[in-house]
Order: sequence, then C-alpha cells, then structure tokens
Amino acid sequence: MSIYMVQHSFSKPEWLQEWNDWYANNLKVFMTIPGIYTAQRFQALEGSPPRFMAVYTVDPDVFESKIYLDNGGGGKASERFRPAYSVWIRNLFEGLLEVPKVALDQYLVIKDGDNPRMRVNDLTLDVLQTTGFHQTTPMRGIKVIVEDQLKDIPQEEGLTIYRPITAQMKPN
Repeated sequence: MSIYMVQHSFSKPEWLQEWNDWYANNLKVFMTIPGIYTAQRFQALEGSPPRFMAVYTVDPDVFESKIYLDNGGGGKASERFRPAYSVWIRNLFEGLLEVPKVALDQYLVIKDGDNPRMRVNDLTLDVLQTTGFHQTTPMRGIKVIVEDQLKDIPQEEGLTIYRPITAQMKPN
C-alpha cells in the first residue's frame, strides 16, 4: 500500500464553496474505484501554502487503471478549477499500510524533511518515504493529535497542522 497526498492552495474565494462541494463528491467517486481504500480531506490551521490536502490509502497501480483515469484521476475531473490552483502538489509515500484515521475533533501534524526519525517536541512522528509524483520532500512525518496537544506544537519550517474537513471514507 501507498499513501497518496494531494495538496492545494486555492486562489479564488468566490469559487471555494463550489470547489469544496465538488471535492466532497469526488472523494465519494474515488471510493468506488478498486485500489483506493481510504480518503480524507483537510485544511491547514494556518501557515503558508498549501492550505488544503486530500490523503488516500492506495494500491500504487491504481493510477494506471482505466477506471481511475475514466473517473477523473490525475487531475482530469478538477480541470475547471485549475485556474484557481496557486499550488498543486502530488506526492506518493511508503511507510504505513494505511493512512491513520483522523476524527473530526482531532488534527494531523505534517512535517517535511530528510530525517528518518522525526520529532516535534515530545511527539514521535510516523515517517513516510517519498516514492512518486512530484517528490517535493524526501520524507514526511505524520501524527494524529488532539486539541490539547496543539499548544505544544511550535511553528517551524516544513511543519503544518491540518484539521479534517471530511471524515475518513472507505469503500462501501
């Protein structure tokens, strides 16, 4: 299994609701595609772009499948929103069998870097190795936290805290 992360910044606020509605439906469509096992969408609490992120557990062969491509995979379904993408980053990672579920009252800490033992204060992050697509970071640490832990997370380069926009979805 692989972890697929798509990060965006969206520059047209007048389109934002339409884009969010479209994306929520697109996640449901992706849950019908064999080879996609989980999907969840997030928004950054603060910080520099990218501000939005979708995270999937996938079989990496899914990206070459006809059903994935026919259902808008690879950015085909979102083409009408492309003029509003000021950032669009796609990375594929190895290191976990499945993306951790992030409840709607939890947060996902993401830290990019090259250290195979990533920490943020007392938190040890699960480290993923970048294996495909844009490969914008050699490694990415991830950790699910609760609200009480937010105060202990410092602002630092390469670190973003995301809150869920959707619950984690799985195929029916």
